[in-house]
Amino acid sequence: MNLKSLRLFRLIVLHGSLASAAERLHLSQSAASRLIALLEDEIRLKLFTRARRRLLLTPEGELFFQEAEQILMGVDEIPRIAEDIRGKNREKFTLVTSVPLGTCLVSPTISDMRRQEPDFDCRIHIEGRFEIENKVARRRYNLGLISLPITNAIVELQVEPVLQVRIEALLPRHHPLAARDAIRAEDLLDQPIVSLQPHQLWRRRLDEIYATAGAKPRMAIETTSTLMVQQLVRDGNGVSIMDRTCARLLPGDSVVFRPIEPERWVTYACIFPTSGRPPLADLFVDCLRGYVRRLCREDAEAAPSFRLLKPGDQASGAA
Repeated sequence: MNLKSLRLFRLIVLHGSLASAAERLHLSQSAASRLIALLEDEIRLKLFTRARRRLLLTPEGELFFQEAEQILMGVDEIPRIAEDIRGKNREKFTLVTSVPLGTCLVSPTISDMRRQEPDFDCRIHIEGRFEIENKVARRRYNLGLISLPITNAIVELQVEPVLQVRIEALLPRHHPLAARDAIRAEDLLDQPIVSLQPHQLWRRRLDEIYATAGAKPRMAIETTSTLMVQQLVRDGNGVSIMDRTCARLLPGDSVVFRPIEPERWVTYACIFPTSGRPPLADLFVDCLRGYVRRLCREDAEAAPSFRLLKPGDQASGAA
Protein backbone atom coordinates (compact mmCIF):
# COMPACT_ATOMS: atom_id res chain seq x y z
CA MET A 1 0.00 0.00 0.00
CA ASN A 2 1.27 3.44 -0.95
CA LEU A 3 2.03 5.59 2.11
CA LYS A 4 1.54 8.71 0.01
CA SER A 5 -2.08 7.71 -0.64
CA LEU A 6 -2.66 7.27 3.10
CA ARG A 7 -1.11 10.68 3.82
CA LEU A 8 -3.25 12.23 1.09
CA PHE A 9 -6.33 10.58 2.58
CA ARG A 10 -5.50 12.01 6.02
CA LEU A 11 -4.96 15.51 4.63
CA ILE A 12 -8.28 15.44 2.78
CA VAL A 13 -10.05 14.46 6.02
CA LEU A 14 -8.28 17.18 8.02
CA HIS A 15 -8.76 19.95 5.46
CA GLY A 16 -11.97 18.84 3.75
CA SER A 17 -10.56 19.60 0.32
CA LEU A 18 -8.83 17.52 -2.33
CA ALA A 19 -7.23 20.65 -3.78
CA SER A 20 -5.73 21.72 -0.46
CA ALA A 21 -4.46 18.21 0.31
CA ALA A 22 -2.95 17.85 -3.18
CA GLU A 23 -1.18 21.19 -2.88
CA ARG A 24 0.39 20.21 0.44
CA LEU A 25 1.80 17.04 -1.14
CA HIS A 26 2.84 18.90 -4.33
CA LEU A 27 0.45 16.88 -6.48
CA SER A 28 -1.92 17.91 -9.23
CA GLN A 29 -5.60 17.43 -8.44
CA SER A 30 -5.87 14.77 -11.14
CA ALA A 31 -2.95 12.84 -9.65
CA ALA A 32 -4.48 13.13 -6.18
CA SER A 33 -7.83 11.87 -7.47
CA ARG A 34 -6.11 8.85 -9.02
CA LEU A 35 -4.32 8.07 -5.74
CA ILE A 36 -7.59 8.11 -3.80
CA ALA A 37 -9.30 5.97 -6.45
CA LEU A 38 -6.43 3.45 -6.28
CA LEU A 39 -6.64 3.41 -2.47
CA GLU A 40 -10.39 2.75 -2.56
CA ASP A 41 -9.88 -0.03 -5.10
CA GLU A 42 -7.14 -1.61 -3.01
CA ILE A 43 -9.06 -1.67 0.26
CA ARG A 44 -12.47 -2.18 -1.43
CA LEU A 45 -14.12 0.62 0.55
CA LYS A 46 -15.80 3.84 -0.56
CA LEU A 47 -14.13 6.49 1.58
CA PHE A 48 -15.79 9.73 0.45
CA THR A 49 -18.99 11.21 -0.85
CA ARG A 50 -19.26 14.66 -2.47
CA ALA A 51 -21.40 17.44 -1.00
CA ARG A 52 -21.24 21.04 -2.28
CA ARG A 53 -17.78 20.53 -3.77
CA ARG A 54 -16.45 19.10 -0.51
CA LEU A 55 -15.40 15.53 0.17
CA LEU A 56 -17.17 14.02 3.18
CA LEU A 57 -16.24 10.77 4.88
CA THR A 58 -18.56 7.81 4.52
CA PRO A 59 -19.17 5.74 7.71
CA GLU A 60 -16.63 3.22 6.37
CA GLY A 61 -14.23 6.07 5.66
CA GLU A 62 -14.58 7.32 9.24
CA LEU A 63 -13.66 3.91 10.65
CA PHE A 64 -10.78 3.56 8.20
CA PHE A 65 -9.49 7.03 9.13
CA GLN A 66 -9.35 6.13 12.83
CA GLU A 67 -7.12 3.13 12.09
CA ALA A 68 -5.07 4.78 9.34
CA GLU A 69 -4.36 7.77 11.58
CA GLN A 70 -2.79 5.47 14.18
CA ILE A 71 -0.65 3.81 11.51
CA LEU A 72 0.55 7.15 10.13
CA MET A 73 1.29 8.44 13.64
CA GLY A 74 3.52 5.40 14.07
CA VAL A 75 5.21 6.01 10.73
CA ASP A 76 5.78 9.65 11.67
CA GLU A 77 7.53 8.45 14.83
CA ILE A 78 10.11 6.43 12.87
CA PRO A 79 12.71 9.25 12.61
CA ARG A 80 12.53 9.82 16.38
CA ILE A 81 12.76 6.07 17.04
CA ALA A 82 15.81 5.81 14.78
CA GLU A 83 17.42 8.75 16.59
CA ASP A 84 16.73 7.06 19.94
CA ILE A 85 18.32 3.82 18.71
CA ARG A 86 21.39 5.67 17.43
CA GLY A 87 21.75 7.45 20.75
CA LYS A 88 21.50 4.36 22.98
CA ASN A 89 22.64 6.48 25.89
CA ARG A 90 19.41 6.74 27.87
CA GLU A 91 16.69 4.27 28.72
CA LYS A 92 13.21 4.97 27.40
CA PHE A 93 9.98 4.47 29.30
CA THR A 94 6.56 5.01 27.72
CA LEU A 95 3.34 4.96 29.69
CA VAL A 96 -0.31 5.53 28.85
CA THR A 97 -3.21 6.25 31.18
CA SER A 98 -6.18 8.58 31.77
CA VAL A 99 -6.00 12.20 32.95
CA PRO A 100 -7.21 11.51 36.53
CA LEU A 101 -4.86 8.56 37.06
CA GLY A 102 -2.06 10.54 35.46
CA THR A 103 -2.41 13.47 37.85
CA CYS A 104 -3.23 11.51 41.02
CA LEU A 105 -0.98 8.42 40.69
CA VAL A 106 1.39 8.59 37.74
CA SER A 107 2.91 12.03 38.38
CA PRO A 108 4.03 11.36 42.00
CA THR A 109 5.16 7.85 41.03
CA ILE A 110 7.35 9.16 38.20
CA SER A 111 8.87 11.67 40.63
CA ASP A 112 9.82 8.78 42.95
CA MET A 113 11.23 6.82 40.00
CA ARG A 114 13.45 9.71 38.94
CA ARG A 115 14.90 10.00 42.42
CA GLN A 116 16.01 6.38 42.17
CA GLU A 117 16.87 6.30 38.45
CA PRO A 118 17.31 9.85 37.15
CA ASP A 119 18.87 9.05 33.76
CA PHE A 120 15.94 7.91 31.64
CA ASP A 121 13.57 9.48 29.12
CA CYS A 122 9.88 9.24 29.94
CA ARG A 123 6.90 9.82 27.69
CA ILE A 124 3.43 9.88 29.27
CA HIS A 125 0.44 9.68 26.93
CA ILE A 126 -3.25 10.24 27.68
CA GLU A 127 -5.75 8.05 25.82
CA GLY A 128 -9.27 6.66 26.13
CA ARG A 129 -9.74 3.29 27.76
CA PHE A 130 -10.10 1.25 24.57
CA GLU A 131 -7.01 2.83 23.05
CA ILE A 132 -4.97 2.21 26.23
CA GLU A 133 -5.69 -1.51 26.12
CA ASN A 134 -5.28 -1.76 22.36
CA LYS A 135 -2.02 0.17 22.10
CA VAL A 136 -0.32 -1.53 25.04
CA ALA A 137 -1.20 -4.88 23.48
CA ARG A 138 0.36 -3.65 20.21
CA ARG A 139 3.55 -2.66 22.09
CA ARG A 140 3.11 1.05 21.50
CA TYR A 141 3.71 1.61 25.23
CA ASN A 142 5.69 -0.20 27.92
CA LEU A 143 2.88 0.08 30.46
CA GLY A 144 -0.73 1.21 30.89
CA LEU A 145 -2.50 2.10 34.13
CA ILE A 146 -6.27 1.49 34.13
CA SER A 147 -9.13 0.18 36.25
CA LEU A 148 -10.27 -3.42 35.90
CA PRO A 149 -11.84 -5.35 34.32
CA ILE A 150 -10.26 -5.26 30.86
CA THR A 151 -12.99 -4.28 28.41
CA ASN A 152 -11.42 -5.40 25.10
CA ALA A 153 -11.80 -9.17 25.10
CA ILE A 154 -9.74 -9.56 21.91
CA VAL A 155 -6.39 -8.16 23.03
CA GLU A 156 -3.82 -10.18 24.96
CA LEU A 157 -2.15 -8.40 27.89
CA GLN A 158 -0.17 -9.07 31.02
CA VAL A 159 -2.26 -7.70 33.91
CA GLU A 160 -0.91 -6.93 37.38
CA PRO A 161 -3.53 -5.63 39.85
CA VAL A 162 -1.84 -3.09 42.12
CA LEU A 163 -4.42 -1.48 44.39
CA GLN A 164 -8.08 -1.09 45.22
CA VAL A 165 -9.68 2.26 46.03
CA ARG A 166 -13.00 2.71 47.77
CA ILE A 167 -15.83 4.51 45.99
CA GLU A 168 -16.88 7.67 47.86
CA ALA A 169 -19.11 10.71 47.61
CA LEU A 170 -17.42 13.99 46.71
CA LEU A 171 -19.07 16.87 48.57
CA PRO A 172 -18.53 20.57 49.23
CA ARG A 173 -16.83 20.83 52.63
CA HIS A 174 -19.78 22.64 54.22
CA HIS A 175 -22.46 20.36 52.77
CA PRO A 176 -24.73 18.86 55.49
CA LEU A 177 -23.78 15.31 54.42
CA ALA A 178 -20.08 16.11 54.93
CA ALA A 179 -20.66 15.84 58.70
CA ARG A 180 -21.41 12.12 58.36
CA ASP A 181 -18.82 9.35 58.59
CA ALA A 182 -20.37 7.45 55.67
CA ILE A 183 -23.15 7.95 53.15
CA ARG A 184 -25.71 5.55 51.72
CA ALA A 185 -27.32 5.80 48.30
CA GLU A 186 -30.61 6.73 49.99
CA ASP A 187 -28.94 9.85 51.45
CA LEU A 188 -28.25 11.13 47.93
CA LEU A 189 -31.70 10.68 46.40
CA ASP A 190 -32.69 14.35 46.72
CA GLN A 191 -29.23 15.73 45.96
CA PRO A 192 -28.33 17.41 42.63
CA ILE A 193 -25.72 15.20 40.99
CA VAL A 194 -22.75 16.25 38.87
CA SER A 195 -21.32 13.38 36.86
CA LEU A 196 -20.03 12.12 33.56
CA GLN A 197 -22.21 11.21 30.61
CA PRO A 198 -24.12 7.89 30.55
CA HIS A 199 -21.63 5.98 28.38
CA GLN A 200 -18.67 6.79 30.64
CA LEU A 201 -17.37 4.43 33.31
CA TRP A 202 -17.85 6.57 36.43
CA ARG A 203 -21.40 7.40 35.37
CA ARG A 204 -22.17 3.68 35.09
CA ARG A 205 -20.79 3.15 38.58
CA LEU A 206 -22.95 5.98 39.90
CA ASP A 207 -26.05 4.50 38.25
CA GLU A 208 -25.28 1.10 39.80
CA ILE A 209 -25.12 2.63 43.28
CA TYR A 210 -28.45 4.38 42.81
CA ALA A 211 -29.95 1.14 41.50
CA THR A 212 -29.30 -0.47 44.90
CA ALA A 213 -31.76 2.07 46.30
CA GLY A 214 -34.21 1.44 43.47
CA ALA A 215 -33.76 4.98 42.19
CA LYS A 216 -32.16 7.09 39.49
CA PRO A 217 -29.83 10.04 40.15
CA ARG A 218 -31.22 13.56 40.03
CA MET A 219 -28.82 14.82 37.38
CA ALA A 220 -27.94 18.52 37.61
CA ILE A 221 -24.95 18.68 35.25
CA GLU A 222 -23.34 16.16 32.91
CA THR A 223 -19.85 16.57 31.45
CA THR A 224 -17.23 14.45 29.70
CA SER A 225 -14.40 15.46 32.07
CA THR A 226 -13.67 14.09 35.54
CA LEU A 227 -11.65 17.22 36.29
CA MET A 228 -14.68 19.32 35.35
CA VAL A 229 -16.84 17.26 37.71
CA GLN A 230 -14.48 18.12 40.59
CA GLN A 231 -14.57 21.83 39.85
CA LEU A 232 -18.33 21.89 39.49
CA VAL A 233 -18.66 20.29 42.93
CA ARG A 234 -16.15 22.78 44.36
CA ASP A 235 -18.28 25.61 43.00
CA GLY A 236 -21.39 24.29 44.73
CA ASN A 237 -23.26 22.82 41.76
CA GLY A 238 -24.01 19.49 43.42
CA VAL A 239 -22.33 16.32 44.66
CA SER A 240 -20.68 13.42 42.84
CA ILE A 241 -19.39 9.89 43.25
CA MET A 242 -15.81 8.88 42.46
CA ASP A 243 -12.68 7.66 44.25
CA ARG A 244 -9.43 9.22 45.38
CA THR A 245 -7.59 8.38 42.17
CA CYS A 246 -9.89 10.90 40.45
CA ALA A 247 -9.24 13.90 42.70
CA ARG A 248 -6.00 14.78 44.45
CA LEU A 249 -7.26 16.94 47.31
CA LEU A 250 -5.01 19.46 49.04
CA PRO A 251 -5.06 20.46 52.72
CA GLY A 252 -7.95 22.84 53.31
CA ASP A 253 -9.59 21.90 50.00
CA SER A 254 -13.17 23.10 49.58
CA VAL A 255 -14.39 19.54 48.87
CA VAL A 256 -14.22 16.35 50.93
CA PHE A 257 -14.65 12.62 50.37
CA ARG A 258 -17.06 10.51 52.40
CA PRO A 259 -17.22 6.73 51.91
CA ILE A 260 -20.26 5.09 50.35
CA GLU A 261 -21.97 2.23 52.19
CA PRO A 262 -22.20 -0.61 51.55
CA GLU A 263 -18.55 -0.67 50.51
CA ARG A 264 -17.64 -0.69 46.82
CA TRP A 265 -14.06 -0.81 45.57
CA VAL A 266 -12.40 -0.23 42.20
CA THR A 267 -9.34 -2.26 41.28
CA TYR A 268 -6.49 -0.58 39.40
CA ALA A 269 -3.88 -2.49 37.47
CA CYS A 270 -0.76 -2.04 35.41
CA ILE A 271 -1.02 -3.70 32.01
CA PHE A 272 1.88 -4.77 29.80
CA PRO A 273 2.44 -6.31 26.36
CA THR A 274 2.63 -10.09 26.47
CA SER A 275 6.16 -9.85 25.05
CA GLY A 276 7.41 -8.74 28.46
CA ARG A 277 8.31 -5.55 30.25
CA PRO A 278 11.52 -3.58 30.71
CA PRO A 279 13.16 -2.97 34.11
CA LEU A 280 11.76 0.57 34.20
CA ALA A 281 8.23 -0.84 34.08
CA ASP A 282 9.00 -2.98 37.14
CA LEU A 283 10.46 0.08 38.84
CA PHE A 284 7.26 2.02 38.10
CA VAL A 285 5.12 -0.67 39.74
CA ASP A 286 7.39 -0.73 42.81
CA CYS A 287 7.33 3.07 43.08
CA LEU A 288 3.55 3.15 42.62
CA ARG A 289 3.14 0.80 45.56
CA GLY A 290 5.64 2.87 47.53
CA TYR A 291 3.76 6.08 46.79
CA VAL A 292 0.45 4.60 47.98
CA ARG A 293 2.11 3.39 51.21
CA ARG A 294 3.52 6.87 51.82
CA LEU A 295 0.19 8.51 51.05
CA CYS A 296 -1.53 6.29 53.60
CA ARG A 297 1.11 7.06 56.25
CA GLU A 298 0.87 10.80 55.69
CA ASP A 299 -2.92 11.08 55.33
CA ALA A 300 -4.71 9.12 58.05
CA GLU A 301 -8.11 10.24 56.78
CA ALA A 302 -7.44 8.83 53.28
CA ALA A 303 -5.68 5.63 54.39
CA PRO A 304 -8.83 3.47 54.86
CA SER A 305 -9.80 4.17 51.24
CA PHE A 306 -6.76 2.31 49.80
CA ARG A 307 -5.89 -1.38 49.69
CA LEU A 308 -2.54 -2.38 48.24
CA LEU A 309 -2.57 -5.72 46.45
CA LYS A 310 0.36 -8.08 46.63
CA PRO A 311 2.05 -9.23 43.41
CA GLY A 312 0.13 -12.19 42.09
CA ASP A 313 -3.20 -11.18 43.63
CA GLN A 314 -6.10 -11.67 41.23
CA ALA A 315 -8.69 -9.02 42.03
CA SER A 316 -11.89 -8.32 40.18
CA GLY A 317 -13.21 -4.91 39.11
CA ALA A 318 -15.58 -3.38 41.68
CA ALA A 319 -15.98 -5.18 44.99
